[in-house]
Amino acid sequence: MPAPVPPRAPDAGAVLAPAPDLQAEALRLAERVRREVARAVAPGRIDSELSLLNRFAEHEDIDVVVGPVLAEIIAAALLAARLTSGLADPTTGAAAWRALDGLAPHPAPGIGRLELDVPTRRLRMGRGTVLDLAPVADAWAADRTVQVFTEAHPGHALVAEVGGACAVGGPPAGAAALVGAAPTAPAAGPRSGVEPGVRAALVERGRRGLAVVESSGIVLVNPVTGAAATSPWDRVVVAAQSAVEAQAYARAVHVLGQDAPGWVEACGADGEFTGSRPGSTFRRRLRTPGWPGRTGRAAA
Repeated sequence: MPAPVPPRAPDAGAVLAPAPDLQAEALRLAERVRREVARAVAPGRIDSELSLLNRFAEHEDIDVVVGPVLAEIIAAALLAARLTSGLADPTTGAAAWRALDGLAPHPAPGIGRLELDVPTRRLRMGRGTVLDLAPVADAWAADRTVQVFTEAHPGHALVAEVGGACAVGGPPAGAAALVGAAPTAPAAGPRSGVEPGVRAALVERGRRGLAVVESSGIVLVNPVTGAAATSPWDRVVVAAQSAVEAQAYARAVHVLGQDAPGWVEACGADGEFTGSRPGSTFRRRLRTPGWPGRTGRAAA
């Protein structure tokens, strides 16, 4: 079982724009989005909307109008659950805390306990539901930063990364060139840990979202059992149409297990899956057929 850590605050992220003046503006935008996300979902802030919702839902059903950012993040979480048939479930918050405390697992209540009317932002949440929105909030923030920037600066590309989720926007050729030229040093730019050439090839294939999820040190809960998932994969990288989709598939992979490569391909995404063989120093790497430079199995 992985050693879990508590939910965390939103990542400050990193951005990469094609010119210094655009870079400065992109940094300001990324910080603004980060602050908005923190006010909505940061678990360390007792006054964040999510903290208040989870606290009130301990004792009663909730029927409330939420803020626009929280509404969009919850909508993204519900989409992630639907895309993964419930494997990426935002209602696993209580199960994650039980895993942290070493208590017997309880199944997650599931998204049937959530009802969000998007136009009015009215949220209904059943008593006892605890939401964990940190992963989807990272991905939403990356997508949102790119969306706002490219709408304000048509014709220019942007790369935005928050946590392990990365979004790319702008003209395909410019986006691929920007990603391909991105430095790999964390301090210098977006830091997905995927080679720039591979990322550029994925962008050329129309993949605008990328997510990297490592199984060590995080809570990966099986929603059906409520127990911490035992993943055969140490590291999963998924590329999809958006960062939210990529993050959803990458987290679901750790719950799904050995069948994940074929499942990701069937979902219309690309992926790379790295795992350690028990009792061996060799690592295996599997890639979906569309992954750039695919070589099938490899030992490292």
